[in-house]
Amino acid sequence: MKIAYLSRGNNVYDRRFLEKMLERGHKVYFISYHPSEKVKVEGVENYFYNYPVMFRFPFARSFQVAFHLRKLLKQLGPDVLHTGWIPDHGFFGALCGFHPTLSMPWGSDILIKPKESFMERIITRFTLRRADKITCDAEFVKKEIVRISGCLSDKVIVFPWGIDLKTFCPLDGKSVIRENLGWQDKKILIMTRSMDKPLYGHETFISALPAIIEKIPDTRIILVGDGLLKEKIKKQVVALNLENYIHFAGWINEGNMAEYLNAADIYVSVSISDGTSCSLLEAMACKLPVVVTDIPANREWVVDGINGYLVPIKDVNLLSSTIIKILKNEQSWESFGIKNRKIIETKADWENNFSILEEIYTKLVDSNSGGSKN
Repeated sequence: MKIAYLSRGNNVYDRRFLEKMLERGHKVYFISYHPSEKVKVEGVENYFYNYPVMFRFPFARSFQVAFHLRKLLKQLGPDVLHTGWIPDHGFFGALCGFHPTLSMPWGSDILIKPKESFMERIITRFTLRRADKITCDAEFVKKEIVRISGCLSDKVIVFPWGIDLKTFCPLDGKSVIRENLGWQDKKILIMTRSMDKPLYGHETFISALPAIIEKIPDTRIILVGDGLLKEKIKKQVVALNLENYIHFAGWINEGNMAEYLNAADIYVSVSISDGTSCSLLEAMACKLPVVVTDIPANREWVVDGINGYLVPIKDVNLLSSTIIKILKNEQSWESFGIKNRKIIETKADWENNFSILEEIYTKLVDSNSGGSKN
């Protein structure tokens, strides 16, 4: 099958999709109009155009991009167009008029962007309604898609993207990372969220740490990730005199990410909004107990007190007391971790879940056979 993959293409998840498409024997065209460094996968045909990010240039420019995209797709002749990130590349795909099109929202483009302005809501609704099928990674996100678009529920297919269970798994033996940090006998918390957006809640997490360390002085923290907010986060750490307790690991590739997760005892994420978080799934796959915010998508994976804990958004006091509780109860770590690994093996195996996506492609192509692609 020939797949045109239209996305910003600047993150690990784009790479995972491209690699799996290629691995399954598909011909893949990666198209991006985003002015940033792109992921590149050997064997994928790349078509990169340095158009500015949408909403930072006149609205008419979107039609210029769509006109260019329409001509490019006619030249490439893909069987299906797969679009991501609705506010720009999803919208470009909708405007160009190609069919069949699968629209794949990423989470924030459904949960946050439509609330920012009337125009964002119009663009989101238009993009969703023009798609032949829509896929998302959480039931909560599906409900929002149906509400915003007015589409029938059966137009939206839910499946978590999933993760590579061979990469993200419990590792035997001593942790080199613990040894390098000199934290062999410490209790380690880990957060692996990007530092690009305030919505991931680093400020809340850092604010909760003094109370945790006061009660359990041998607590240490690993922050994995990079982004525009990193210096601001570091200033908060210095202001709270936490420099000796926190290790900034920076950006980490997937293989090393698994090593870092296996070096930790508890995973923490305090995002104020999320679809199904691959960072959470990676931690669960490595048999970590988790403490995460009580938001709808997290409730699809975590049952409070059964395989982790849910805490209210931005509640620093309850976050710190919950983490203290789990740190003091090491017996729960193994129980929660075993349950988490089983959940991931059952629901979030990327090898299995990608087959769901392929089935969607096949049905779209079959339903469009005999019709015009553009």
